[in-house]
Amino acid sequence: MNDRPKQPSIFANKVIRQLVEHLFADGFKIKADDYAAIRVVFRSLGGSWDQLGLGSMAQMDLLTKVVTGWSKLPHEKKSDRVV
Repeated sequence: MNDRPKQPSIFANKVIRQLVEHLFADGFKIKADDYAAIRVVFRSLGGSWDQLGLGSMAQMDLLTKVVTGWSKLPHEKKSDRVV
């Protein structure tokens, strides 16, 4: 069983969601798998959530590149329709 604390992923998901909303004006629907994939890619490229939390612009630039790359993949977009 995985006993790792949930706090780091909660922080990471919040940052990812806010960045996606800022970059793409709520145009993309983010799923749980998307958050996980973005976190994994960010870490595999040397990203540090700790340093990002301390305000590292280099880490923010890296995360922005990862999220921008993610946005180019095919995935569901939010609908403007009101039902």
